[in-house]
Amino acid sequence: MTRRLLHQTDLFRPFLDPDDHWDLACVYALAASGQLELGGVLVDFPPENRPGRSPDITGIAQLSYLTGLPTHMAVGSSVPYTHDRASLTALPRRDRAGAQFLLDYLRDSKGTAYISIVGSCRDLAIAAELDPDLFRNKCAGIYLNAGTGHPDVAKQGGTEYNVELNAAAYAATFDIPCPIYWMPCHETLLDDPLEEKGQRFGTYYSFKQSEVLPKLSSVLQSYFTYSLEARTDARYLQPLLAPRSDVLSYYTLHAYRAMWCTAGFFHMVSQAVDKAGKIIAGSNADDAVFGFRPVDIKCHANGVTTWTNASAESNRFLFEVKDPDSYASAMTAAMTTLLGNIQ
Repeated sequence: MTRRLLHQTDLFRPFLDPDDHWDLACVYALAASGQLELGGVLVDFPPENRPGRSPDITGIAQLSYLTGLPTHMAVGSSVPYTHDRASLTALPRRDRAGAQFLLDYLRDSKGTAYISIVGSCRDLAIAAELDPDLFRNKCAGIYLNAGTGHPDVAKQGGTEYNVELNAAAYAATFDIPCPIYWMPCHETLLDDPLEEKGQRFGTYYSFKQSEVLPKLSSVLQSYFTYSLEARTDARYLQPLLAPRSDVLSYYTLHAYRAMWCTAGFFHMVSQAVDKAGKIIAGSNADDAVFGFRPVDIKCHANGVTTWTNASAESNRFLFEVKDPDSYASAMTAAMTTLLGNIQ
C-alpha cells in the first residue's frame, strides 16, 4: 500500500528560510514518483515577529502544476497551543482549521498515515489534544524535525527555532500515542551552523546551490528561482511556462543552503542513503549514512528534551548520523536524484 503523508511546514512568501521550499519539492518528488500519496500541506500561521509574510500558496500551486498532483492545503492557528482543552475547543473556526485538517486527514485515510513536521507543532498538538485516540489508531508515525539532540542537556546550547515557535506544543507532541521519529535539527546549537560538521544527533547539513540547481529540470529551476529570489508576483505560472527565460541569479547559484529534514522523507518510504549518495533500500541499514535508534524521551514544557536508549519495543526513535564524514555530500547527492522526478 502506498504510504500517505500530510506535510506541515512554515512555508512563507517572502521566505523565512528557503529550506522549506526544498523540503516541499522533495515531498512532491516522492509523490510524483508514486512512492507516497500527498494527503495535504498544512502551513503555519506567520509568526508575529516576522511581519509581511503570508503562507506560500503559490509555491504549493507551482509544484502541484508541475507534478499534476492537486493537493489540499490549510493555514494553521494564530493562537499558541496550551494544555487547556476548554480554550482549544473555544478557538474560532479559522484557528481550529489546521487541527481539523489534520484530524480529517487521519479519519479519511483507509489505512494508517504519516505526518511530517518541519515547522511549529502548534496545530498537531491541538489536534492530538482534541482526539488522541485517532492518532493511536490511524497515525503510522510523526517525523518531528525540531529541537537539539545532545544527550547532555547542558551541551544542547539553547532553544532551537522550531521549538521556540511554541515550546508547549513541541513538548506535547512527545505524549501523542503513536510512533515518533524525532529528528533534532542540531546536536548542539551553535552561532555558526557551518561549525556543526561531525555532529551525531542532529540532522543539519548544507550544500552550495550551484552543486544542485543546474542538474534539475528547467521548470524546477524556475520554481526555485521564483522562491529563492523572494518574488511576490502572483502570476506564478508564467515562469514555469517559459523556464529558459528565467535565469538563475548569481546570488542564488552561489548561496549555501542549510537543510535539516531530508533524511526523514527517505526513511518514510523505507529508503536510506549510502556513503556515495545512492538511494538504497532501508533494509540495507548497515550501509546507510543515517538511521534511527529506539529511545525513551522526556520533554519539559519549556522544550528542553532529554533521552536515553531503549529496547526495540519502544515507539520513540532518535535520528542518528552514522557516517559524519559522508553525511552532507551523500544527502546532497540523494536529494538531487530525488528531485529529478520533477520534469
